[in-house]
Amino acid sequence: MTIYKSPVADQVIPQINSFSFAISNPNNTPDSHPILTDAITKRVITYGDWKRTTRRWATGLQSLGFKRGDVVALFSFNQVDYSITMFGPILLGGIATTVNSAYTADELAYQLQDSGASVIVTHPELLPVAIAGAKKVGLPADRIFLYGDKVVDGFQPYSATFPPEETPDHLLAQPVNLNGQAAAETTALICYSSGTTGKSKGVELTHVNFNSNTCQVSPLEGDIAHSENIAMAVLPMYHIYGIQLHLMYGVYNGVRTIVIQKFDPVGFLKAIQEFKIISLNLVPPQILMLVKAPIVDQYDISSVRFVMSGAAPCSADLSRSLMKKFPLLQFRQGYGMSEMSPASHVGLYHIPIHGSIGRVMPNQEVRLVDPESGKDVTPGEPGEIWVRGPNVMKGYRNNVKATMETIDTEGWLHTGDIAIVDKEENFFIVDRLKELIKYKGFQVAPAELEALLIAHPSILDAAVIGVDNKEQATEVPLAFVVKAPGQENLSEKDVMDYVASKVAGHKKLRGGVRFIEAVPKSAAGKILRKDLRVLVQKPVQAKL
Repeated sequence: MTIYKSPVADQVIPQINSFSFAISNPNNTPDSHPILTDAITKRVITYGDWKRTTRRWATGLQSLGFKRGDVVALFSFNQVDYSITMFGPILLGGIATTVNSAYTADELAYQLQDSGASVIVTHPELLPVAIAGAKKVGLPADRIFLYGDKVVDGFQPYSATFPPEETPDHLLAQPVNLNGQAAAETTALICYSSGTTGKSKGVELTHVNFNSNTCQVSPLEGDIAHSENIAMAVLPMYHIYGIQLHLMYGVYNGVRTIVIQKFDPVGFLKAIQEFKIISLNLVPPQILMLVKAPIVDQYDISSVRFVMSGAAPCSADLSRSLMKKFPLLQFRQGYGMSEMSPASHVGLYHIPIHGSIGRVMPNQEVRLVDPESGKDVTPGEPGEIWVRGPNVMKGYRNNVKATMETIDTEGWLHTGDIAIVDKEENFFIVDRLKELIKYKGFQVAPAELEALLIAHPSILDAAVIGVDNKEQATEVPLAFVVKAPGQENLSEKDVMDYVASKVAGHKKLRGGVRFIEAVPKSAAGKILRKDLRVLVQKPVQAKL
């Protein structure tokens, strides 16, 4: 057995409530320091404001009867106070579940039901979806609250639950004591990660899981883990990449974070120029935009010194192109998944290894295992990444079978990702065992789309694969469809429109639709996706 570890010493990981950890303040951030700023409204939340407002929200939740183990669902675009609504229930020993803001009412209802959420905080624009989703699972309307300060159609802002402004600190909610084993066993977050079964799985992360990744990455940060850094929160805050790097890490280190509600190139570039952003955590399509979009040259983004890529592989060619265009930048790539809170590997800014996800982070053990033989591979040979460490999830919510299939009896998390490692122990992702499609960092389960397609009365059978779209630097879903007898008039547009009406935007069939006579399958009925990939002869033009 070959076990890879970090060249950096293991870190001390506090076994405490994640709210208490977030405000442990290793950099002596003053209460007056602005840690969160809304890029549009210019609303500022200072470190002192953040601590007190989070406790006021927790107190408000208590007034609703919220107790330890209860769940708050956050269904919104990025908000300057998103982290406040997330840490409020966590402070109480409750749970926050973050919901993709693009979800339909059915998708939201599934997550509400599976997580057991009893309170929703949503954006006013998403209120109709929130109401419909809550109704499907019997969640009362008086448990739906809003971001912002306005009453909309009778629905109150979450701040309406707060005790009076003058309430003394000793009367506000205190963080539940979770010292030791309790912190390792108590769930703090449930992030939903798609699986090949077609239904999202709720990844349960404990307080220790949540604390771990910030401890693991902080010694690798060099000059950016302090209050002089100005970062931009452009990653979706419902995604574990954004949660860990901006909502936890940002507060813990006192980083000044500029919040953008939704990514759009103009707003993104304007904010970099206006706020003189120093560090960016991005996904490959955003890096591609920086490299190729002519509009970039209209803005001064010379303040940026650090760019990290995650959520999907960033090619060596793309990172080289970025550094060629912006020679003062330092770049690194990380690797992880929701099940690892999320990161297990990260590169170093001052030593770019193009195409590499970096080395193993502290406090972990990593193996590369041949999925056929079960034996560890040697450097240069491909193997599945197995990880063991304090950042590995507690398990999947309400799904013991999936948990046992992912984490073995010795505690190894089988990631489903294939990598090679060089002699310097830099890792490189080369393939995936999993069939998930990654569209701009978002996971799309082929089985979910296949089930939807087969439900169409004009479709006899269907299969979905991911195909590379070089223009957008991402995978896109491509459907192979077998028409039902007598349905010759079914068109590509009919199929694409049908799927688009049923799913969130990132699940659309942007790779298009191809009609075939039969879906290739094994004797056991498994779709032979490798045979379908043979049919794809050229790069696919993504559909918008």
